[in-house]
Amino acid sequence: MGLHVFRVLAARISAHFRWFLLSRKMPQSLRHEYAENGFCVIPDFLTQDEIAAIKSELASFNGETRQMIQGNTATQRILITSDTKKIRPTLSAITNSSRFLHLLQYAGAKATMPLLYIQRIRNGYLEGNADPQKTMHSDTFHPTMKAWLFLEDVKPEHGPFTYVRGSNRLTPKRLRWEYHRSLTAARLHDGYSEKGSFRADAADLEQMDLPAPEGITASAGTLVIANTNGFHGRGQAAPGANRIEIWAFSRHNPFNLWPGFGFKVMRGVQHFFLQAYWRHMDKQAKKRGVKSSWHLIDAKDMLEHQRPGSQK
Repeated sequence: MGLHVFRVLAARISAHFRWFLLSRKMPQSLRHEYAENGFCVIPDFLTQDEIAAIKSELASFNGETRQMIQGNTATQRILITSDTKKIRPTLSAITNSSRFLHLLQYAGAKATMPLLYIQRIRNGYLEGNADPQKTMHSDTFHPTMKAWLFLEDVKPEHGPFTYVRGSNRLTPKRLRWEYHRSLTAARLHDGYSEKGSFRADAADLEQMDLPAPEGITASAGTLVIANTNGFHGRGQAAPGANRIEIWAFSRHNPFNLWPGFGFKVMRGVQHFFLQAYWRHMDKQAKKRGVKSSWHLIDAKDMLEHQRPGSQK
């Protein structure tokens, strides 16, 4: 019925109101970059000493590690909880710092704590179809936040985060495209559009008067924060190439005008329910004789994996 455009508009108005309330959390220059481009890049957010310390602290980790396979790519993650940060002072200091969290809270238009992970993306992990995350897409109909604090240099061959600059802006052409796509999305059957994560090819981007996607290469220690309502994806990568990062995610009720509170104690509650959900999905998958979407793996499989040509 075309009602999709009304929720897009209502959610965007609500987000702008919350961004206004949270504006003190991000410097004006970064706010402008984020609003104009859909992402902001902060080089040297971590020092080389901090990066080395975090990697050293993670080397001893042997706790819960999960993996998802999409096409021929593996995404491996460790949820950063209070237990993860025990005996890891540098990781704890960075992920608890107001300097870090305030930027993420503003970008996500929500004062509540984002989810934080150690994440490794492994390209060409196995034989399979193309990775669907390498097709340009919008995560959902309203502004959401994802961020990458890179622990290694990311070059073009490593499959850098890729973004269509300016695609976060709700222009008349973008809104017209959203309307027409909403009329057919349920029948596309690409596995994502019918669930609300619309895909966009080169013709779609041209229709919205948007530029070609660009890979955001970065040196270790760079922080990239993006509004994933804009079109983005993983960059094409050399087989076996991988990257490791601290990854942040924030998605909330898009129509609530109140940004909430940044109580860190609520992170523990959030982690409890998320981990309980994973364990439930593990049990359901075991009954069917398969692995759950986010299944458990050995932490060493993630943390000891080296880039091709690197030495242990």
